[in-house]
Amino acid sequence: MNTKIFLKIAWLFILGLLTYLVFVVFFLSPKINNFLSETEIKNTKIQFDKIVSVINEKSRTFTDKEVLKEEIELLLSGVTLGKAGYAFIFDNTGKIVFDPSGEFSSKEFDKIVIPGLEKRYLYEELKKAYLKKDSFEYEWNRIYDPYNYTYKKLSWIQYNPQLDWYIVSNIYKDDFDTFIEGTNSLILNISMVLFIVLSMIGIFITIKIITPINKMFEEVQKANVPSNELENAVKSKDEIGFLATQFNTLLDQVENNRKNFEEQVQVKTKEIQDRLYYDELTNLKNRTALEDDIKDNDFVSIALIDVDSFGDINELYGFSTGNLVLIEIAKVLSEFATKFSVSPYRIYGNVFCLADKKMMGFSRYDEFISELCKIFKNRAIHIEELDIDVFINITLGISIAQEEPIKAASIALKKAKKSNMKFFVYNNEIDTKEMIKKSMYWREKIKIAIEKDDVIPFYQPIYNRNNEIVKYETLMRIKDINEKGETVYLSPYLFLDISVKTKQYLQLSNQIISKAFADLSKTKRQISFNLSFKDILDGDFIISLDKNIDKLDSENREKVVFEILESDYISDYSLLEEFILKYRKQGVKIAIDDFGTGYSNFAHILKIRPNYIKIDGSLIKNIYNDKNSYEMVKSIIDFSKALNIKVIAEFVHSKDVYNTLFDLGVDEFQGFYLGEPSLKIE
Repeated sequence: MNTKIFLKIAWLFILGLLTYLVFVVFFLSPKINNFLSETEIKNTKIQFDKIVSVINEKSRTFTDKEVLKEEIELLLSGVTLGKAGYAFIFDNTGKIVFDPSGEFSSKEFDKIVIPGLEKRYLYEELKKAYLKKDSFEYEWNRIYDPYNYTYKKLSWIQYNPQLDWYIVSNIYKDDFDTFIEGTNSLILNISMVLFIVLSMIGIFITIKIITPINKMFEEVQKANVPSNELENAVKSKDEIGFLATQFNTLLDQVENNRKNFEEQVQVKTKEIQDRLYYDELTNLKNRTALEDDIKDNDFVSIALIDVDSFGDINELYGFSTGNLVLIEIAKVLSEFATKFSVSPYRIYGNVFCLADKKMMGFSRYDEFISELCKIFKNRAIHIEELDIDVFINITLGISIAQEEPIKAASIALKKAKKSNMKFFVYNNEIDTKEMIKKSMYWREKIKIAIEKDDVIPFYQPIYNRNNEIVKYETLMRIKDINEKGETVYLSPYLFLDISVKTKQYLQLSNQIISKAFADLSKTKRQISFNLSFKDILDGDFIISLDKNIDKLDSENREKVVFEILESDYISDYSLLEEFILKYRKQGVKIAIDDFGTGYSNFAHILKIRPNYIKIDGSLIKNIYNDKNSYEMVKSIIDFSKALNIKVIAEFVHSKDVYNTLFDLGVDEFQGFYLGEPSLKIE
């Protein structure tokens, strides 16, 4: 046997390894990178589709568009697509509805032209892409590179017909490359390690095994040993021991190399995990880590910490100084977290989080919140690089043992900022089984009543000082059959609140208003209708109301009175004034109902100048023996008389109450003492 043959085999082996290395570097590695990048894009697309699904679900059941919009804004503000992407919304006219980054909302979105594509507007191209059911890619700039439109953007577009909104993702494709940074070097390092190991094995086999055996055969050939003796020689104790020693050494080296390889894989794996789970700026865990850390915990408390007016710090000192402030805040919060055995995170931007996964107890939690509120009160953030002190304030949103702790804490944080509170603890009503059963029962009963047209208006008469009926208040009833087979009429206190939850309120209102409007022709007297401020805010309700009013002639319109509940929380008096002005021009009269129980804003009453003020029953029922009620009613009457507004007193349930109100100068009276609600109208 010739040594050259063994050397050729060894060199062929090495050449094969070099070919393998080239294959890994120039073919396998790019394929893996592309696969990982595409996987991240697909995962982000799934996340975007989930966001759209949530928005679509909410839009199908909403009653208050402003509340819905706030919920969607909260949702989009708390979601990151990929590394730093987000979703924004624009309507069919090209106006921005909500943009969490502020990138587009600060511009006229419908006039933004795609760079390099003259007279091709961005919002039109997005709409075209939606119609083609395709994603849309275009070149755009970055904040840190505002004049270089060379970065590829990727947008998926979905359309919500109920809201007439387009929901669009806004992400940079090269952001997905950062998820796999280091993959090439990792694959190359692993391949090099494997190459070295296999090369060492090849060299070892060549030198330690093949060469001695070759020498043995050469010696045998020189000695001209017979074949049977050669066989015995191979089996001799010395040769077997030699070969065994060489193989054992080889196995030891392979095992050591395997351990080194595993250690390097673990190091690289940790580097990838650190990129995925840790915030690069502060080195705190990020939102992804928080979600993973709490997903298997049943009882978690979350405190979101928002640094107030952080944008002012960036504008005053610059973004680099703002980053230094965030780093120092992270250090302070980490120190504070150690004291209370909680975990610190940086969620996004200037929002941090402290998570309690062990439930420290409510008494301890009170101390935790109290100290957290004061942590930066008299403590300056010192920036050594600039030798300056920066003072900050924080707002807290807290959730304790909620089913969706991060979402609950986000809602609490928004509530705290909106209410100008230092902190707000999320709370919710937990429906019991009985409440659920009750809702299901009434939902079905309301559904049947609507289908059978059994939503019936009752009318309660309102009398003037001459004991004459001057108007009727419309009251809702549902016609039903009781257990004895008798016809009964169910009062709204049983089902009205549930109808709002079950989205049946609009149908009930529409039937009552349309039937009462039809009854206007049967009487010369006015008919009043109760409206809440929520009704006024509800676009669908207003559309339905306008359709019914359009059917009335001018004579019957002048017999309509809208009683607006003053006990409602009226958040926008300018909107209320617009509503009143709109219908007053059509001849409709306006009354403020339940006056004296709500905000009783006399300044706004001066602006609104209603035709009637109806004093709430809680002030009326004991007026003859309650001095406080008496004085309150007297002041309301005096105020109304001065403005030439008629006063109506409801809940007149006895002669004593009637006489007291009559002596005070009330213009009109309503209550069981004078007349109960009925189907009759004269």
